Amino acid sequence: MNNSKTSALGQMPVFLGILTFILAFFILSRTPSDADMWWHLRAGQLMWEQKTILLTDQFSYTRAGSQWTNAFWLAEIAFYLLYRYGGYFAIATFVALAGGITFLLIYRRLSGNHLLNSVVILLGVLTAAPIWSPRPQIFSFFLLAWLDRFLDERRQGKARPLWALIPLFIFWANIHGGWIWGFLLLLSSIAGDTLDTILAKQDSQNNEKWKSISVLVLWTISAALAIGLNPNGLSIWRLPFYTVDVSMQIQEWLSPDFHRIDFHPLLWMVFLLIVTASLANKKTAWSAMIKVTGFAYLTFVAQRNIAPFAIIAVPVLALWANAAFEEILSLLPSGKSKFSSPPLSPALRTIINSLILVMLSMTAIIRGLWLSTPEKVNQNYPADAVHWIQSSHPEGRLFNSYNWGGYLTWTLPEYPVFIDGRADLYGNEIILQWQEITRGTDQSLQLLEEWKINIVLLEPERPLVKVLEERGWTVAFRDEISVVLVNK
Repeated sequence: MNNSKTSALGQMPVFLGILTFILAFFILSRTPSDADMWWHLRAGQLMWEQKTILLTDQFSYTRAGSQWTNAFWLAEIAFYLLYRYGGYFAIATFVALAGGITFLLIYRRLSGNHLLNSVVILLGVLTAAPIWSPRPQIFSFFLLAWLDRFLDERRQGKARPLWALIPLFIFWANIHGGWIWGFLLLLSSIAGDTLDTILAKQDSQNNEKWKSISVLVLWTISAALAIGLNPNGLSIWRLPFYTVDVSMQIQEWLSPDFHRIDFHPLLWMVFLLIVTASLANKKTAWSAMIKVTGFAYLTFVAQRNIAPFAIIAVPVLALWANAAFEEILSLLPSGKSKFSSPPLSPALRTIINSLILVMLSMTAIIRGLWLSTPEKVNQNYPADAVHWIQSSHPEGRLFNSYNWGGYLTWTLPEYPVFIDGRADLYGNEIILQWQEITRGTDQSLQLLEEWKINIVLLEPERPLVKVLEERGWTVAFRDEISVVLVNK
């Protein structure tokens, strides 16, 4: 046997693949405390205990009993079971593993320089990191990466059964509303393949290309219909569009704020796509151009689309970067384009690589444990205020901060909330009422009276807090994070 193959870890491509996975895991490790994670956990708990799919609201008094399009029910049960059997550490580990596996799936489809591919993958990880959180969307990120690979391999002539789109979208429609990303990817693939075929020289393969496009169109229509196979029925189709209408003032639906340093990798990726495309000296398929520009457009409209853009753009950027790299190497003088490897024996290289991977893995696990401590999980939430309410049991309805609604459904389920992160459920009416109440106007007081609210849990800086203090409400609890006011 060749000594260079005595160990998998002694081979650079394998080492870089494992290293990239571990670094992606590390970068995407998160404290499990996303504002929406809490109501997903609560929904999963109720469904597990009641042995039924939750399709009506049980968390609020403003929408109690109303129909709720729950496109996440499978993911919610999965997250709850993770918490039940492994606590917050299990959730944090699962989220990071999902990230590592998603980007490893992308890495394994790349060809060319392995080190360059690893750098591009890690840029994609950094780009996606700001919105990679413990929510059902991480399932959509993986499925989008799988679908993109599936379509790319089919375009390369590999046999890929299009009937697989049917179970894929049935599953997708029952685990997260991000199936819309998959559908947009299918449409961009059809549009790109059509343009490529129209602009290509006429040859004997044109009929086969048109036939392939027609078949993809038929299966795409079938997949769209398959989305309706879920407990919510065809009403799930309105979810992505309705959410856009009512959520434009919610942070994840705003455009990226490039004053934030964590959004800068997105800029780097966009700039590198432009630069490498110009240097690559390689004809670009329209299917790649349309999907990258399409998902870039979605990203600049709403930051929640950053991770899908990174997942779609990374393979294209890697292709162009490798072509540009080869173009640059071809311009170097002879003998300058190759680099000699360090004089290490395969056995020694395997030992060093193994030690590096073990140390990084241990560091990532220890970091995950630290991120999952109760202090980290609760640091941005009114945990002490919740403890006061649990011990004092004030009577009446609770008005809450929008960002804390999900947290309260999980930690204080005996008090239904005014609002939480399910914007599609509450709609413009309740969202606008919540905004009005927090302003502390005369209409605010009228709305509090109409809803029979006599407990308020908000951030101390909200105008309503000062107004209620002046109106004789009692400050029952206050700290740096929150204040509880009671109208006795």
